Amino acid sequence: MRTLVVSHQFPQDIARSVYGGFQRLGMWLEAIQSRGELEILFFVRPGVATGPPAAATVERWLQDMWAVRAAVTLCEREPDPEPRGRLARYVDAYLRPALGPSRHPLFRSYLGKRQQEALTRCLARSPDIVFLHRMQSAGPALASPLNGARVFLDLDDVQYRVFAREVSQPPRWRLKPLLYLQLPAVWWGERGAIRRADRVFVCSETDRRHLRRLMGVRNVDVIPNAVPHVANGTPATDPNVLFIGAYSYPPNVVAAEYLVQEVWPRLTQLRPSVRLLIAGPRSEEIPSFHHPPQGVEFLGFVPDLDSLYRRTRLVCCPIQSGGGTRIKILEAASYGIPVVATPIGAEGIDLMPEREILLRSDPRALAQACADLLANDARASRIGLAARERVRELYARDTVVRRMAMALVSEVGGGQGGGGGGGGVT
Repeated sequence: MRTLVVSHQFPQDIARSVYGGFQRLGMWLEAIQSRGELEILFFVRPGVATGPPAAATVERWLQDMWAVRAAVTLCEREPDPEPRGRLARYVDAYLRPALGPSRHPLFRSYLGKRQQEALTRCLARSPDIVFLHRMQSAGPALASPLNGARVFLDLDDVQYRVFAREVSQPPRWRLKPLLYLQLPAVWWGERGAIRRADRVFVCSETDRRHLRRLMGVRNVDVIPNAVPHVANGTPATDPNVLFIGAYSYPPNVVAAEYLVQEVWPRLTQLRPSVRLLIAGPRSEEIPSFHHPPQGVEFLGFVPDLDSLYRRTRLVCCPIQSGGGTRIKILEAASYGIPVVATPIGAEGIDLMPEREILLRSDPRALAQACADLLANDARASRIGLAARERVRELYARDTVVRRMAMALVSEVGGGQGGGGGGGGVT
């Protein structure tokens, strides 16, 4: 079996590509590789080298870091429109993307002539499966004849839902509500991609129910996010609270700033000895990074996550928007670390509230829950260990990778997709 993976999520620095979507991509590549030959078409940012030497370098990275053997093709995305007059900039930012999926930034960078030509060259090698990693990669593939290849689409986020939530969250400005005009374009683009695929995978039953109810699609299956097995260890004793993420992702920036500005002052009043650790690449995107409050430490990229988690007493995940499921919560639970999160932060993760995770909706309640766990070692350990057992049962990486591999070869049934027909994003 030969599989072509198409992805816009390019691990340009693969040693640092350890978060969220990259972990899920790595799992899919491992599963696909176990079933046959693998080729990857990456759409990369303008300015990134795309010739054969660059592709060969990426092939070596994948082999060395992820143990993935694949032939790689690199293709530049279309650049953003050149800045023009003030009125034109407003039209490009707020109004033009509302005219249809092909005008929206989520799609338009992948619908140019060179992206179509790169895909056509890959399709000439007759893959049995075209695997689309995330919605943004779907446009050029689903507008092309795929010569009988089965089409699988992985939606680790439901993008129109993510888009709507992000518009409602900080930062805010006067014209931001105009972005709601673009929501139908995102919705139609995503629905079109789902209906053209044979099978679609999401991270949680919550997302599957949502798509079935609001898009009327039935070709959606659940493949959860997962984490590797972690050896049992001794709980940390220092009162360190951790938030971790990649801050190229706006919901993580908003959550970190909310934690520092809203939750942290209340927590320090309750537990003055506490320390807050903010870890992850591009933390300079967080406004508080430039003037951190006392007791808050910005760690940047941490190559040794095991050591970081081993000195963490609890994880606070006050996510306000976004989609999919948070691997940061699964990681913390795998170490037996208790987690305090917002309901959106823990959305789609099958952990029992009050027994395996604490869910709170406002900064005062989040701070109080963190303070209570820091003051009660027995309860913190009980919640952390219960979560660890649950994660080992439901979200073990080896088990999920086997499920992915089986999903690729199982019979396609009940889908509404067209198996690679034309149309796609318009």
